[in-house]
Amino acid sequence: AAATSYFQPLQPGDQLESTPGMRRICAAAAGGIGLMCAKLAFIMCTVPAVSPPLVGLAALAGFEFADFGSGVYHWSMDNYGNRDTPIWGKQIEAFQGHHERPWTICHRPTANNLHMPATAALPFMALYLLFVNGACALAFGTVTLVFAICAQELHKWAHTMAKDSAPLPDAMQRAGLTITRKAHLWHHKAPYDCNYCIVSGHCNPFLDRVGFFPALERL
Repeated sequence: AAATSYFQPLQPGDQLESTPGMRRICAAAAGGIGLMCAKLAFIMCTVPAVSPPLVGLAALAGFEFADFGSGVYHWSMDNYGNRDTPIWGKQIEAFQGHHERPWTICHRPTANNLHMPATAALPFMALYLLFVNGACALAFGTVTLVFAICAQELHKWAHTMAKDSAPLPDAMQRAGLTITRKAHLWHHKAPYDCNYCIVSGHCNPFLDRVGFFPALERL
């Protein structure tokens, strides 16, 4: 009972289980990503002018843009609004509550952790599938959406103790592909105003060095 109380979610009405609805949302997002990949493969196989190296660079740009976007989104959720804010209230409450009980994220199954970003990504997937026919633009959008959706799971990996971690998260962190435990730890030290990016963390040193987020606050 004491352990249950200790790990109780911060916000009323929150839960640490994946519901069928959450799983359906994540399955729909996975299906949308699959369709985007299939569309990209079709374009690359049928359009002679497509340059694979440029498509690769666009995909890499999408990966780094997802990291940057995760930082901007994380910063805004941490610092502005509350549970009563329209549209984003539930996410704001979750991000702000995370600083009080950061271990809670480690107890969220994947669908529970990712259903909200997956929901937000679905309209963008539809737009890409219907209207975007350039290989580079499609590669950029596909990779951006994949890692925007998965950012919270990568965030969870950064909070999971090494002894409890699976081999894949450890390998990706060692390779510098996802945010590491040590890098993310700085975000949870007062004054909690750095290392907001939670995909790869590649953008954090530059953004913090130039004072990007304080500039956004002044703006």
